[in-house]
Amino acid sequence: MKLTQCSIALVAGLAVQAGAMASETIHTAHIGEDGTLLRQSGEWIREVKKTPLDNYYTEYKLMLAAGAFDKDPSFCSVSPIDASSADRQMHGQAKVIGIPTLAKVDVMTQLVDMQGPSGDNSLAFLLMCVH
Repeated sequence: MKLTQCSIALVAGLAVQAGAMASETIHTAHIGEDGTLLRQSGEWIREVKKTPLDNYYTEYKLMLAAGAFDKDPSFCSVSPIDASSADRQMHGQAKVIGIPTLAKVDVMTQLVDMQGPSGDNSLAFLLMCVH
């Protein structure tokens, strides 16, 4: 009897968990170092605005398409993928800055701990947002 009650509770809990996970949507994109939108899953990014600050960082403002999200993304993650040189592989970093909103996601790329001036800090990256 106890085993049956525990089994029912376990199955009910798994059903609730599966229902919650089924409502999440994952969006991905590949952005080139020049700010070109190379690939995206669905049509969720309408424009990329790139602002480079030589020897410091490069900021990318990804303007989201209307209706792509029904609320702010709950989580976004970015990964630099520039393998054009050993310095870019070793020192290249990217991060989401600020809170992602219905309107935009901001990403910053940077070459960290370079000997001397870093020059152009623009990097290609992959972005994933979940809601």
